[in-house]
Amino acid sequence: MKTRPLFAASVLLAALNSAGAQTGGAAPVPPAAPPDIPHIAFDKYTLPNGLQVILVEDKRLPVVAVNVWYHVGPANEAPGLAGFAHLFEHMMFAGSKHLPRGLADRLLEGAGASDSNGGTGYDSTSYYDTVPANQLELALWVHADRMGYLLDVLDQKSLTNQQDVVRNERRETVENEPYGIVEEALNHALFPPEHPYYASVIGSHTDIQNAKLADVRDFFTRYYGPNNASIVIAGDIDKAKARALVAKYFGSLKRGPDVPRPQVTTPPITEERRLTVPDRVELPRVYMGWLTPPAYQPGDAELAVAAQILAGGKSSRLYQSLVYERQIAQDVDADQDARALASTFLVEVTARAGHTAQELEAAIDAELAALREHGPTAQEVERARRQIETAMLTGLEQLGGDGLADQLNHYNQFTGNPGYLAEDIAALRRITAADVQRAVRTWLQPENRVVVAGVPGEPTLPHDPPVPKAPKTVKAKHAGVNAAEAWRAKAPQPGPAPAFQLPLGESFRLANGLTVIHHRNPALPLVSAEVVIRSGADSNPLALPGLAGFTAQMLTEGTQERSALGPGRAGPA
Repeated sequence: MKTRPLFAASVLLAALNSAGAQTGGAAPVPPAAPPDIPHIAFDKYTLPNGLQVILVEDKRLPVVAVNVWYHVGPANEAPGLAGFAHLFEHMMFAGSKHLPRGLADRLLEGAGASDSNGGTGYDSTSYYDTVPANQLELALWVHADRMGYLLDVLDQKSLTNQQDVVRNERRETVENEPYGIVEEALNHALFPPEHPYYASVIGSHTDIQNAKLADVRDFFTRYYGPNNASIVIAGDIDKAKARALVAKYFGSLKRGPDVPRPQVTTPPITEERRLTVPDRVELPRVYMGWLTPPAYQPGDAELAVAAQILAGGKSSRLYQSLVYERQIAQDVDADQDARALASTFLVEVTARAGHTAQELEAAIDAELAALREHGPTAQEVERARRQIETAMLTGLEQLGGDGLADQLNHYNQFTGNPGYLAEDIAALRRITAADVQRAVRTWLQPENRVVVAGVPGEPTLPHDPPVPKAPKTVKAKHAGVNAAEAWRAKAPQPGPAPAFQLPLGESFRLANGLTVIHHRNPALPLVSAEVVIRSGADSNPLALPGLAGFTAQMLTEGTQERSALGPGRAGPA
């Protein structure tokens, strides 16, 4: 269940979310019946060279999302090359035969592209763009040139530059990020050193620096063939024309060697492991981690629901107990991080000033023990299921980025079915309180976990070898994989600019003066609402700067009759 990135959406979804908990004189609102599961129509086919192609015609906006997944990540890295998959992601933006460094970005930006980026997960690497509908051919030209003609221009200078960039990224996101080395220590404690999930995705300084040009060539040849990739094209397309363009730009690229699925045994944790890691932080933070079932295996979805019950918002158990009632924590989080070889269930809690990691651990243990012994309530399970389903559907409103196109590629890699959404949601809706309790009892026992306390102190940082000086530019000495085709040297021209008219919606005014604007969009079973008040920071009294922002934040904290905390909780006094 790929839900984590989708929780970023901040909208009110009345179709799926239960109303806020009621107290006092407010009448309870019965939960609505779940909506029909949306069907996403798509075409899937495979080119003779093995490239999987998934087409989705979606006329909501005159844009097209192009999303390419290569089925390779740290799970495929050789020993001594931790972080290589992520380093190679950077290399894919360093230029190809017909696109010197920087040209692809300039062309795509000039064409109006958005969401242009790449990303490396433990099991896959993705590259994506969202372009105006008349610029689809440009995006396909760029992605095909990277797939087919990177080796033609690959040289040591490009590799050295990207090694420097990635190592700086590691310094920013691990060594100099609060709790960064603590999280890395947690990962090291969960997996043995020989396991491909042992290292963080970004890898280590030593392994990144030790990567050789021959390693890059071998990695590209082995894993970046069309037969180890899938492309989703979703948006305002004509499917027949899209098929022709895919055949034109990708059809002649040579198939690579077959890529077997990594065969890795993840040894279970049979005795609790504990670490204390000093870092340059102000407050203690406690992490607990367990090894759990791989993505889409029995127990995975149930543990995602358990994570939501524990830390999914202000009505969750950890928030109510540690943040609201005892006030020993300032934030809580829990997550079932689903991966192909093995997943991890993580709990993360940061202390409030004046409180210790030991206090946090005892309080977390009490909530976990209660969940194991008594299970969740039916209401908790229903709320968690609705929150997860809402997040899944909300992500589909966006075509590019981590939206619809990426979700279909995710389902395609993990299940072989880009349309797995219906099965995913149906399985989620079947989960009961007994199922959640069974999963928690099976997988989240104290003897099977890692406990890491990040505490204020001077950190012990990993070895950071010096970066050698980049060599002068030299012509690539090795031939590319694919034959030269002269027509690829010229960027395609756009078609006619697409027309688009923003829907105005209908409106009416209530007796109290509130204007309501509404627009029907049946594409997804969602209702979103936004309230705009014609008053902001410009209305702050001189003696009370920030009052408008503070007041806005308080609106989500509950009222006298409706609480943000859950059933039985009074609103703020």
